[in-house]
Amino acid sequence: MSKTIELRSHRVLLSLLLAACSLWGILVARPVQAQTFTGITGERNRITLGFHVKPEAVQALLPAPWRLDPLASGPFKGANLLVAFIDRIREDDPEGKPRYSGTNPFVVFSAPAKHPQTGAKVTVLLGGFASNPANVPGFYQVYRAATVRVEHATKSYDLDAEQVRDLWEVRGAAGAWGMELRLQCLVKVGARTRDKGEPNVISAKDSARWRIYKFEAATDVVKSVPLGIDQVREYAFHVSLPEFKQLFDGSEQLLGITLMPWYLRQTFVR
Repeated sequence: MSKTIELRSHRVLLSLLLAACSLWGILVARPVQAQTFTGITGERNRITLGFHVKPEAVQALLPAPWRLDPLASGPFKGANLLVAFIDRIREDDPEGKPRYSGTNPFVVFSAPAKHPQTGAKVTVLLGGFASNPANVPGFYQVYRAATVRVEHATKSYDLDAEQVRDLWEVRGAAGAWGMELRLQCLVKVGARTRDKGEPNVISAKDSARWRIYKFEAATDVVKSVPLGIDQVREYAFHVSLPEFKQLFDGSEQLLGITLMPWYLRQTFVR
């Protein structure tokens, strides 16, 4: 072997060793979090309301050391509280078998948060109300049993417009508490987007309960104060829940409303 070829061989070997050391350093510095696949979920209707409420009221509900982190962009820019009305049609385990029978509409209260040391961003599930006993108290241990009545209707106007009406009524035992959403809006189908995401979601009751949702959805933004969009024709939202009365004391500001006519996700746990 000539000296030139030998020198080149040494240089290639040295480069490979340096690359391997560099890769090893990255892996050591940033350990990969193990993820376990736990199932697939499908929804035919999801309505999300984005609010700005008193920051101290939301912060009081977050687990330590997580800090409230209002959304910095998008149709809910500035929101520090989200309320989602979800009409779930199926939830399968990793083998593709349904986890429960019967209908499963429910309501979720959540807040965006950030870890002060690591900078990690998550959605904290503060609480919720489920009509199916199989989801009480649920993975996050925060769902309460409730009667949930849902009405949904869509009327097509032309090739690019739909009128959507929704009614959600949530009632506790003996009607001691409840909430109601009435919504009518005009959807511009041409403005509908297909979205993907991988949010990390933790429980306000136990922050070790951590899920990663890898989802795809069709999204209609029918109201957004930050984006100057307002296709809402009728809106009424009433809450009489003791644990959330400090959030809805009349000072709350609605920043946006999105509709998801279909939503599909894979669920993983850390």
